Amino acid sequence: MTTAKSEDTKRRLVQAAIDTISSEGIAKVSARTIAERAGLAQGLVFYHFGTVSDLIGEACLEATRARVDRYAARFDAVDDLTGLVDLADDLHREERAAGTVAVLGQILAAAQADPALAVAAGDALALWTARVSDVLRRVLAGSPFGDILAPDALAELVAAAFVGIELTEPTRGDDGLDRALGSIRRLTSAMDDLGPVARRAVRSALK
Repeated sequence: MTTAKSEDTKRRLVQAAIDTISSEGIAKVSARTIAERAGLAQGLVFYHFGTVSDLIGEACLEATRARVDRYAARFDAVDDLTGLVDLADDLHREERAAGTVAVLGQILAAAQADPALAVAAGDALALWTARVSDVLRRVLAGSPFGDILAPDALAELVAAAFVGIELTEPTRGDDGLDRALGSIRRLTSAMDDLGPVARRAVRSALK
């Protein structure tokens, strides 16, 4: 049976893995570096997780789940497409400041050559995608675009685009992202502000 001490050990190892990736990069991650940061014996990494990759995968999921839960109420409060763009802007700034983007970037890079990490990274991204899909399903209901835009597929596209924007930001800087979000915000605002006559015209044109 799982004991409180065992759970605490696993929690410390997961946090140590996240901290090591964030501060030193995934190339420096090993059972030894994680155990040293956690102040635990190296053998506990393998006892509780089997492999270092499995520990990193668990750390990725735990970190992502915590961040998604942090924004749950804000996702639930979004009632139009422009609100979703505004939330994406907030997430970008807060997640970069928290260092979670750097961790995700490291894990995605390592996942190219590690099937176990690829599965974990995919599961982590699915947590974000599910939240975005819920919002899109809600705000597109009754919209003239609701009949042609599949929320789940669009959510995957939005999540992939957001991750891509985050990971390539160092090549552009904040100004580039601000311009991109500004353009998208103008488009979604126009879509949100369509009146009844315009909505009927758009719906008819899209049939």
